[in-house]
Amino acid sequence: MKRINLVLLVVLSVLGTPLLAADSISVNELKQAMQADRAPIIIDVRNEDEYLAGHIPGAIMVPAKQMDQHLDMLKQYRKQEIVLYCVSGRRASAAATLLEDAGFKKVRLLEGNYPGWEAAQ
Repeated sequence: MKRINLVLLVVLSVLGTPLLAADSISVNELKQAMQADRAPIIIDVRNEDEYLAGHIPGAIMVPAKQMDQHLDMLKQYRKQEIVLYCVSGRRASAAATLLEDAGFKKVRLLEGNYPGWEAAQ
C-alpha cells in the first residue's frame, strides 16, 4: 500500500508542475538580440484575442492548441533559434516540447513570458 501511495504522489507531483522542455532566455537578452538584428524567431502561443491585445514586435502568432497543425509552416525555422511565450509558461512549455519532439533544436522559453515583457517596458 505504501508503494502505491508513493507512486501516486510522484505522478501527481509531475502532473502538477509545468513542463520544462527548453532552455530559457531573459527579456533583456531578447531585447539585446532584437536591437542587434540577431532576433530569434519569436512565437506567441496565446490565442488571437490575447495576441491582438498586445504582443512582442515581430512575433508570429501560433496558438499552442494549433501548433501541431503548423509544423509544416514552421519547418523553415527548424535550425534557427526559436523563442516561445504565453502568459504563464504552461502553453509555451507544451509547445516547446512539441517542437523539440518534431526535431527543432534551438527552442527557448521567454522568462516571465508576456507579463515579463510588458513589465520591462
